[in-house]
Amino acid sequence: MIAAETENRIIKYLFNEASAEDLDELSNWISVEGNERIFEEFVRSHYETTTAMNEPDTDKIKEVLKRRMKKDKNVFRRRKVRSLMKYAAVGLVFLTMGYFFNENRSKGDTSSKLVPIEEAITITLDNGTIETLDPTANRKVKDDHGGIIGNQEKSQLTYQVPGAAFDGDTIPQKLVYNTLKVPYGKRFDVVLSDCSHVFLNSGTSLRYPVQFLKGLDRTVFLTGEAYFDVTKDKKHPFTVHADELSIKVLGTKFNVSHYPEDTNINTVLVEGSVELYKKAEDKESGDGTLLKPGFKAEWRKVGYDITIENVDTQIYTAWIQGKLVFRNTPFRKIRQALERRYNVTIKNRNKDLDDQSFDATFDIETIEEVLESFNKSYAIRYKIENNEVIISNLNRNL
Repeated sequence: MIAAETENRIIKYLFNEASAEDLDELSNWISVEGNERIFEEFVRSHYETTTAMNEPDTDKIKEVLKRRMKKDKNVFRRRKVRSLMKYAAVGLVFLTMGYFFNENRSKGDTSSKLVPIEEAITITLDNGTIETLDPTANRKVKDDHGGIIGNQEKSQLTYQVPGAAFDGDTIPQKLVYNTLKVPYGKRFDVVLSDCSHVFLNSGTSLRYPVQFLKGLDRTVFLTGEAYFDVTKDKKHPFTVHADELSIKVLGTKFNVSHYPEDTNINTVLVEGSVELYKKAEDKESGDGTLLKPGFKAEWRKVGYDITIENVDTQIYTAWIQGKLVFRNTPFRKIRQALERRYNVTIKNRNKDLDDQSFDATFDIETIEEVLESFNKSYAIRYKIENNEVIISNLNRNL
């Protein structure tokens, strides 16, 4: 028999309602020999779905649960009482219970299917001409005089380098800019004339010179999110302008996230070094903030404060491989990422849900499959209407 107090703690943890004290006690209880089997039987008898449940790996369950509880406990201790958040732990719930939530719990209305609106990737030439880029096609990109400036091979655009970088008589004497815009639901990448490789995420715009000029810094302008793999050239520093933040590099790999709706601009350094300048005058005076590999700089658009923390860089660069990785991420941030990834609108009427934090990883899932994943762990109620996802309050009609 399982003690009523322990049973309550398990239930509270599975439904993300456990306190720090509950987590301490549950961690101690599960470490006792034999209790993992009791835990397994409890889950089977109370949360088995109407479909067959796979045989659980109790050792793995135990280890994952203990790690998860330890992480949750640290979060509880770190935050103020009013901002304590319950974790959905999507991956853990699926592992432990094999989708243990009953099928008769609230499910999304999937009678209507989402059909994401197709928008075109565009390139704006220096003269204002806008051309569309088909990510399934190959083509030559020409300037307004008919000269070939680059080659598109499916989802990558490569600009021509006339001989060695910054050499040759064919290099123009003034900077000529193109602007590449990637809509929601798509990704694209561009190789600049210095061979720097830039990966553009959904909802991103990058303005850059067709060819960099000898004697001038390499400068680009970003709105949205991009991963930069910059070719090293000490004589020509590379600078990314994102709003009023300037990121100066020589040769390095880093990710910049700068969406208009965000209150912060995040720079995550993977390799090399970058220097951040909060204002133009800071750059002139050399008063910048140096960022080291494995760290994230968060720049507030209001107040111009910069905070730095050590992070797992793969979480912030997984989108390059088409993955969505969330770690301790509020649902309101997840909604924004899903809207950009799938080019859909998600309206949330459940304000409590927006304040919940989730751990989840998605790869090839459709938007419906992603929504059902959250439905399994949080029992969200949603419907699809006019190509929008509408999430309702749990106890109210849609």
